[in-house]
Amino acid sequence: MDLKYPALLAVALLLAVVGVMLVHRRLTKRRGVSAAAVANSTALTALPAFQRALRGHRIRLAVLAASGCLLAGSALVGAARPLDTTVEQPQTRNRDIMLCLDISGSMASFDAELVSTFQDLVKSFQGERIGLVIFNSSAATVFPLTDDYVFINDELANAQKALSGDPEYDSFFAGTFNGRGTSLIGDGLATCVTSFDRVDTQRARSVVLATDNHLAGRPLVEVDEAGRLATSKGVRVYGLNPQEDGLDSEAAEMRTVVTATGGRYFAMGDEGAIGSIVSSVQAQEASLIDSAARALYTDSPTLPIAFAGLGLAGVIGAARRWSS
Repeated sequence: MDLKYPALLAVALLLAVVGVMLVHRRLTKRRGVSAAAVANSTALTALPAFQRALRGHRIRLAVLAASGCLLAGSALVGAARPLDTTVEQPQTRNRDIMLCLDISGSMASFDAELVSTFQDLVKSFQGERIGLVIFNSSAATVFPLTDDYVFINDELANAQKALSGDPEYDSFFAGTFNGRGTSLIGDGLATCVTSFDRVDTQRARSVVLATDNHLAGRPLVEVDEAGRLATSKGVRVYGLNPQEDGLDSEAAEMRTVVTATGGRYFAMGDEGAIGSIVSSVQAQEASLIDSAARALYTDSPTLPIAFAGLGLAGVIGAARRWSS
């Protein structure tokens, strides 16, 4: 058991020692004062009733003193905050998933629903790191890779409000209108691919790309070039297309690009899309990584409270017996 305020016990012990010394000194002075003699007291003190009363008095005095010490000591230990210490070594999965969302005008009616799809995806993961990038004429990182799922869910909830037209969240779109044209899919995908750690290359990496692949401008990186970049970096791309209209050329190009990376292509209306993406991502190497160990402290007042209650009961019992 550890104590949060161990110095409190040291100060209390010092005060107790000083108190004992003062009491001892005072009692010593009293013994030095001559007491008045009482004639024929021996006959009284030798009576069995007197001896029983004296023993009872001494026992009650001892119980009162012990109970008082127990009560005071327990109260001091409780004030010093006893703690239980446990050492935890969290484990995380060595998979990274970057959510990549096209927020151009042609996607406006689908983005809120796509964010709901992202939220459903996040619910299916545990321990993986997840990030979010949005793009239009330029790309912006909403949040980098993290395994803080409370934070992730909060950010996705804010994204859904922004994409549903809530003016309070207009700042969500900052940084996505700095290029020429709109819906520059290749630039957005390239940004997502390069958003992974550059040092740790052992982690499985996936991008979930949500776009209709309707290009409207001159990107710095074409979609097929971004796909080759993903392949060279070992990143699998999973495509979600909310506007697939049969075998249109944009959908065909998107399918070709994502499948070339080892990923899969889905129409958003495909009811099995979420489950298929999750199972495909989880099928990748998923060994556990030990994170840095951390100590967890929790208050443990049970014993001090129990002993304080026992001491209080002893004090009350001895005092009542004395008063009777």
